Amino acid sequence: MKDNLLKYILIISLLLNFSLLGAAAYTRYRQARFGPPPFAGLIGGPVRPGPFGPGMFFEELSLKPEQIKLFRQKAALFHSGLTKERQEVDRLRTSLITLMRADNPDHKAIESTITRINKIQEDMQKTVVSHMLEFKSMLNKEQQKKFLHMIEGAMGQGRQAVCP
Repeated sequence: MKDNLLKYILIISLLLNFSLLGAAAYTRYRQARFGPPPFAGLIGGPVRPGPFGPGMFFEELSLKPEQIKLFRQKAALFHSGLTKERQEVDRLRTSLITLMRADNPDHKAIESTITRINKIQEDMQKTVVSHMLEFKSMLNKEQQKKFLHMIEGAMGQGRQAVCP
């Protein structure tokens, strides 16, 4: 009787192990074929590697060392300015939530805050486009094709590219 009980427990354990291995293999297959879930990188999950990680842009475009040095200098200034604008948008969004929480919301203040957020986001978009056009102008024709192809691919997949 005791031997039979141990055999049943062993069989159940083996079935559980096989089902867990099967589920893990299926999940791995789906991620390899279709990529991670849409918001995986935002919630701490895996992020699909691509030409948009730090430094990957430069490698993908086959830049010369002097180009890399110049682009890194320009990128540092660009990203620091963009970070300040993002922080301002975050601050304004927080104040917008505060305004909306009031028992009697001030609609004019809400509209004013929304207008300020929109203006900063418009300025950010113009800054990004200007930076990308400046970056493009420093590339040769083949690098420009690769650059625009990479940007187009990132936009088509709904991913945010790390602009150099």
